[in-house]
Amino acid sequence: MKKCRIVYGSVAIVLLLFFSFPPIGALTVPPPDQPGPYHIGWYKIWYMVPPYGVYQATIRYPATHDGWRAPINTSGAPYPGVAVENGFGGSEWNIKWIPRHLTSYGYVTICFTPPHKYSGDTAQWASGFHGGLGTLKTENSQRFSPIFGCLDNETFGAIGLSMGGGGCVVATGTLGSMIDAAVALAPANMSSVLSAARNITVPIQLQVGANDGLVPPASVLQMYTEYLSNRTVKEYLAITGGNHIGFIDDFFARFARLVGIDNPPGIPFEEQRNISSKYFTAWFQYHLKHLSEYYTYIFGAEAQHDLDEGRLSELRYNIP
Repeated sequence: MKKCRIVYGSVAIVLLLFFSFPPIGALTVPPPDQPGPYHIGWYKIWYMVPPYGVYQATIRYPATHDGWRAPINTSGAPYPGVAVENGFGGSEWNIKWIPRHLTSYGYVTICFTPPHKYSGDTAQWASGFHGGLGTLKTENSQRFSPIFGCLDNETFGAIGLSMGGGGCVVATGTLGSMIDAAVALAPANMSSVLSAARNITVPIQLQVGANDGLVPPASVLQMYTEYLSNRTVKEYLAITGGNHIGFIDDFFARFARLVGIDNPPGIPFEEQRNISSKYFTAWFQYHLKHLSEYYTYIFGAEAQHDLDEGRLSELRYNIP
């Protein structure tokens, strides 16, 4: 990417231009790493996916105030649905920062734990996404459900971490998938995941921490370059100083660091989550809600600025 710098010969001209016209690419939305405008309502649910068993989940939705089964805020309805999954050995309650952030931007989210969270069967993890999105559709049709009638039944996203990221790739690459846009955080690169990546035709973003000691950044880049088709919209970004556990909630990330899981981070966990949320929020805002103001955060000047300033160690994208 080329960089341009314009130098004006007169301070007066610079001031005239600055005060007379908005700068090219001026931002008209709040930075997507900051909380969105919606309060968050929530409730617990369980759903069955044969042959794997019962998935435990929390549904969150835009509400009039924060709280359990709080009245839904209908002002922005219908809301797209997004399914969220943690990684191997993890549970939905130690990655809750992701669905909370997305819900604050006007998404109905379902964050789930698979029945066998130490399983290496990627089909179980992928089935959780399909079952979770199906559960949102069912809840939307139930008169006494907190989200009744407020879900966009035609627009869905998926985001997962590690084994959940691999499951996200598999679910997105499944024939007839409901997923319209996906984000995989440090996705597992098992053969079943890579095979499914070849079938993906919807926009997908891959994120990884440059210091990740569990999923090597090179393996995620390989998925981007060799397995995801150049006929689809795709993006790869490496967060400078980020590691694997930096994608989970702060308390659990700090505990994992104490017991020696993963490489040491080069940035605070909060900073990694801020950078990550900027990119996955903008991805869904642009591809699910079709809000053009978020283009700059994933493909434009804001993304380039993060690369230039060193927040990202690598950024690649493909727009056919």
